[in-house]
Amino acid sequence: MDTEYINNPKAEQKRRPKNLWLVLALFSMVFFIPTAGFSCDSCGCAPTFHGVTIPPNPDHTTQVYCPPRDTIRCLLRDEHQITTDHILEEFPDFEEFLLSPVWPDYIRPAWMMMTEQLVVAAMDQAMMIGTLFDAKQQLETQTIFQKLTAEAHKDYHPNHSMCVIGTNIRSLAAAERNYELSTFVLSQRSIDRQMGNMNSSAARGLFDDQCFRLRQFRARYCNLHDNNDHMNMICNPDPANLEFPECMPTEINITPASQNKDISFSRTVDRANTLDIDFYTPAGSAPNMTALSEDEQDIFALGSNLYSHDVMFRLPEASMRQRNSQDELLDMRTIIAKREVAEHSFHTIVGMKAMGTEQGQTVTQPYMRLILESLGIGLPANVNPDEEIAYYLGDRPSYYAQMELLTKRVFQSPDFFVNLYDEPTNVERQSVALQAIGLMQDFDIWQSYLRTEAMLSVVLELELLRLNNQVTDQMNSMRSGGIEL
Repeated sequence: MDTEYINNPKAEQKRRPKNLWLVLALFSMVFFIPTAGFSCDSCGCAPTFHGVTIPPNPDHTTQVYCPPRDTIRCLLRDEHQITTDHILEEFPDFEEFLLSPVWPDYIRPAWMMMTEQLVVAAMDQAMMIGTLFDAKQQLETQTIFQKLTAEAHKDYHPNHSMCVIGTNIRSLAAAERNYELSTFVLSQRSIDRQMGNMNSSAARGLFDDQCFRLRQFRARYCNLHDNNDHMNMICNPDPANLEFPECMPTEINITPASQNKDISFSRTVDRANTLDIDFYTPAGSAPNMTALSEDEQDIFALGSNLYSHDVMFRLPEASMRQRNSQDELLDMRTIIAKREVAEHSFHTIVGMKAMGTEQGQTVTQPYMRLILESLGIGLPANVNPDEEIAYYLGDRPSYYAQMELLTKRVFQSPDFFVNLYDEPTNVERQSVALQAIGLMQDFDIWQSYLRTEAMLSVVLELELLRLNNQVTDQMNSMRSGGIEL
């Protein structure tokens, strides 16, 4: 029967309703049919009342007596009791079974091996996790080093603009020192001329000074077309009719470029950024003494025409014993001092344009020339590129030429603005370099203000001197004529 139900699921499904009705009938008999058995105690029922005694298991402690109509109910109770007693008996046996053969022989060794395996696996996993953390830290450290290296390469790699500025200031300090020296030499030459120094052209007075200047004018600066073409008697006089033959040059070398340069500030001083003026290089000794350059001759001639055209009268030494002559000497020196303040600005401008040292010819001039050529100045396509470059730089760039290039010409090139698209550090470096150049330019402007202030103070002194003379004359007249009451 069981095999049929197992092998035939449909038979099992047909049997289920019958089993269900049987179970319902049993529950109805047990719980819903009112009989006298319900009043029967589950323990200690008399056999006479029930007629049937279900013998209990001898090992059980409880006996149940049930009447025939309560046989199933008592049977269920007895089975429950049997099951409960069996479970209670099996618990100690099962406990002993677990503690004696199962735990020491099977579970504990298995758990020990499992624990060891878990520990080994955990250690392996911990090692793998540690390796991952170590690799993570290593990669992060390498990333930091690579970032710092990249930043170092970026921050400490100067761009082309910084090289341009750094290259073209190498001879700037030497050129500035030469400009100060040239200014001093020009000022000293002017003082020697006005004071009648023994080695100057005006040593013996006004006649010698004007005779020398006239001879230089005839030799270099005379223009026959001046004075409505009536300059032939001055420029080409007849030697037989000369009143002063010593004022006639031995050689005449007049060119269109040199005519009237002794009176033209723009052509003599302002035409070029670097003049051929060199008081830095020793002149040598006779007969190998270096002659004055054309620019030096022109500057001296222009200075003589601008300042102290009429030099002071040379006082005889014998007359200096008198008090009046001594006062005249002091007045003469006062005039020369005031004139020197005014002339100092001219000397400073010329000194700034005096050529630099020999160092600038090799370490600065070739690179400055490249900057000018990038601006289209001095290109081979021009008529005379070397001459054009000479106007701006010369062979040895002056302080004026170098400062003009650093403060003006560099910023006229588009490359300067293109190079600003660079790392922020390089842009800051350029900003600092430009600030430094700006400070140098501000210092030059400040010195110009000082010269202007000195000249204004001299002008004020002259005005006060005029008022002082007026007051002195009035006081002298009051002293001689008395005061009218």
